[in-house]
Amino acid sequence: MKNTNFIPYWKNLLNFFKDSKTDWKPKASVAFAILYLIWPMDLIPDIAPILGWLDDIGITAMATGYLAYAVNRYIQTSNVERSASNVEQIESDETKT
Repeated sequence: MKNTNFIPYWKNLLNFFKDSKTDWKPKASVAFAILYLIWPMDLIPDIAPILGWLDDIGITAMATGYLAYAVNRYIQTSNVERSASNVEQIESDETKT
């Protein structure tokens, strides 16, 4: 069975947010979800006991899922780039000998 992490490793998550080459949309979706949680106006008011919290949970889940997808793609592409640079390093070392 494939081991998948819903929440990526914290170090990779931090690298994703620091990297200026990454897409801005996952970062913005997290900011929007946080603002939506603390903003007093909701699509469904929180006064309604269960329904009021469902929209908060839904927005947060969508933002978290999108962020996890984007960070996992970032990890995969950075691993491919790292592997390619390692191969180039090995090839250059072999030509020197």
